Parts: sequence; structure tokens; C-alpha cells
Amino acid sequence: MNFTVTSETNFCRIFQCPANYSEQFCFGGPIPHAFLMVDWFNAVPTGMPSVQEREYPFEITIQELHDLLVPWLKKKPYIRPGYTYLVLCDFGAAFTFSKGDTK
Repeated sequence: MNFTVTSETNFCRIFQCPANYSEQFCFGGPIPHAFLMVDWFNAVPTGMPSVQEREYPFEITIQELHDLLVPWLKKKPYIRPGYTYLVLCDFGAAFTFSKGDTK
């Protein structure tokens, strides 16, 4: 699937997922869980290694975005082993990763 990135939607947020989730059923309503926002930035930051300057709007696949962001994010001090991180982009892309992931 291709995502269209514009200057207005080129934004990403990174959340640390909870270490544990409730084992209760949600039939009676939602069960709150805290996600910790650890970073935010332009989804395709300029000046990153392997990023060519792109003109808006442009298309990107989820795999392209994953391959671009995850190695860069894994170098950040807030990415810790044992946690899963959720990447949410304003242009509709979303994925998770962990520091120990090899892909």
C-alpha cells in the first residue's frame, strides 16, 4: 500500500507500549492502558542518512518507511530492549517495532 505524504501530513509520533496488558475481556467497556509518547518528528526527516530531499507530495510504502525509520529510531536513547514501540504517522501509516527486532 502506498501512502501519500504532504507537507501538512509529514508528521510521526512514537509511543512506548505498555509492558503488560489487562487479561480481562473488554465486553463491558474499554480498559485504559497508558502509552508513553517518547518522540515526535517529521515522518521523513530531512538530513537522515539514505534520505534524499523529496518534494511534496510524494508516495511511500509502509516497508520503505519501516526500513527508513527503524534503524534510525533504534539508535535513540529512549528505545530500550524489552519494549515495543508504536509508530503513528499523520498520513495514515502505523507499525510497531522492538529494539531486538532484526528486521
